[in-house]
Amino acid sequence: MSRWLERGPVVPEICAALSQERVEYLVIGGIAGILHGNVRVATDLDILISRTRDNATRVLLALAGTGYGFASEWLPAEILKAAITVIGDDPSVNIFTVIQGLRYEEALPRANSADADGVRIPFLGLEDLITTKRTGRKLDGADIERLERIRTLRDR
Repeated sequence: MSRWLERGPVVPEICAALSQERVEYLVIGGIAGILHGNVRVATDLDILISRTRDNATRVLLALAGTGYGFASEWLPAEILKAAITVIGDDPSVNIFTVIQGLRYEEALPRANSADADGVRIPFLGLEDLITTKRTGRKLDGADIERLERIRTLRDR
């Protein structure tokens, strides 16, 4: 998992910065699927955060220190009033305060973690990930099929 993306900060670097700032977050979306064993390309980093002003402040500080300097121009209140905020590109970091009705605090007890390049990455549990993929998008539907196969293999 050494270089996940060709340009810009890579997932472990961003997660290290989030952890250093003590951000309460879980990786969700395509990267979480990859961490569960779903083989696919992911072009952004989706995170679900605890929806507090202090946490949103720490998210912005962490991103500003990893090549997303313009994150310092955002206000924590702007992050908190939206379900999703997109910061940057190469990769974009999509900050979710809720996804498919699921909040950080609800997902945390079922979360997993993995090590990538010496960085602990907390990510959404498999059942929650499958639930959040029920969007109607073709890509998410394909992810669900593969994730359900992974679940079946794990259950054996």
